[in-house]
Amino acid sequence: MTLKFRYKSVNRPDGTTVKAPMIPITFIGEKESFETAALVDSGADVSAMPRAIAEILELDLTGERAPASGIGGKVESIEILVKIMIGRGHEIYTFARTPFKIILDKYEFPILLGRAGFFDKFVITFDQRNETTSLKRVQRRIQRKKLFR
Repeated sequence: MTLKFRYKSVNRPDGTTVKAPMIPITFIGEKESFETAALVDSGADVSAMPRAIAEILELDLTGERAPASGIGGKVESIEILVKIMIGRGHEIYTFARTPFKIILDKYEFPILLGRAGFFDKFVITFDQRNETTSLKRVQRRIQRKKLFR
């Protein structure tokens, strides 16, 4: 089955508004969960979130700091594994170990779903004309042993 989401209006810092491929996502922390929208970003190598959301989820931010590069330049970050849930109705997918870079600098941006750890789980279609994003779950191949030779 395929999940289909309409693009959402996003306000940019310069005051303009654009339609973007945003999907609903739930972050599941040890004590708290946080439901929000995330930008499906085919240009991002990894997923990223602002420090403020990591603090709401009470994620461990004591890991090794490393620079992360993006369109906004270099910023300090920590890479951690986060449990996320995506879907609606009867079709819900939970991924327990999705890599995210937590951006430690004061920098406001939407949560980004990047290629590593997310795109490999779906066939993703961006339909710009109709302003929709479709996610079709990739099925793992099950290797079957031959019972009879």
